[in-house]
Amino acid sequence: MQALVNGVLILVQGMFASIAIVGKLVFPVLPPAGLVVFRVVGAAAVLTIVTTLTGRSRIESLKDWLLLILLGVLGVSANQSLFLAGLERTTAINASLLVTTVPVFTVLFSVLGRQEKASPAKVAGIGLAGAGVIYLIGPDRVSMAPDLALGNGLVVAAMMCYSGFLVLSKPLLKRYGTLTVVTWAMTFGILGTLPLGIPVLRGVGWGAVPASTWAWVVYIVLIPTLGAFSLNAWALRRSSSHLVAAFIYLQPLITASIAPAVLAGERITPRTLVAALAIFTGLGLVIIAEARRSIRSPIEIPGAG
Repeated sequence: MQALVNGVLILVQGMFASIAIVGKLVFPVLPPAGLVVFRVVGAAAVLTIVTTLTGRSRIESLKDWLLLILLGVLGVSANQSLFLAGLERTTAINASLLVTTVPVFTVLFSVLGRQEKASPAKVAGIGLAGAGVIYLIGPDRVSMAPDLALGNGLVVAAMMCYSGFLVLSKPLLKRYGTLTVVTWAMTFGILGTLPLGIPVLRGVGWGAVPASTWAWVVYIVLIPTLGAFSLNAWALRRSSSHLVAAFIYLQPLITASIAPAVLAGERITPRTLVAALAIFTGLGLVIIAEARRSIRSPIEIPGAG
């Protein structure tokens, strides 16, 4: 089971990483805030249809309803809106580096909430993989100019929201299953995306949107949104939030590896290979620590999902 979870998490990071390239093809026609609306509303609509046909678990208490609303705000609307707002005010390099703070915040929140313990092996693995990402991006290329401070802060806030989503969603995933939690989180996420996206969408010249753009929008809704969120939640239900978060370090590496094949002027360098070694070694430490934890206290998975 652990090997399957690891494989799913690698696939998820590939899905998430693809939006960095595909988004560049859409943004000239459909601005980021408008794309978020299509991502969230489209994914929520598909999930609602699926759960209507297959059934979903009944939410048992008002506390769980409030937690689902919070998950929608943190993991969907706040995370995506803050990230895009920050990206507009900072550099892509800064944003790529700051995304890798997710594992750090996830470990911190889970430990403070007494949900999971951070073993020395996990801390060392997360630290080593993080160092590999920093080396890959190049700290010498990170701009710390005062006018970028707000953008950097917004990206960090987005990563804190996503980390909170990972930690808070785990108990609900165990009780209700992947499909139910992801459906409601995506649905409640609409509440925070519409106020920002609708004004932007009013300014779009819909008659001039080419068919290729719509095809990429469908891809973004189905693959790096619906597919990635659902598979990530599936893996989170069967492993620790530390492990799920640690795989985020693969995103910059995947992008750096794929870019030379699709973007002119990009190439794989020795720096990429050294960073890959550090990232995979760090992930290996986290995976080994997770396997040992599972042996000591096997995870019980009630029901299907």
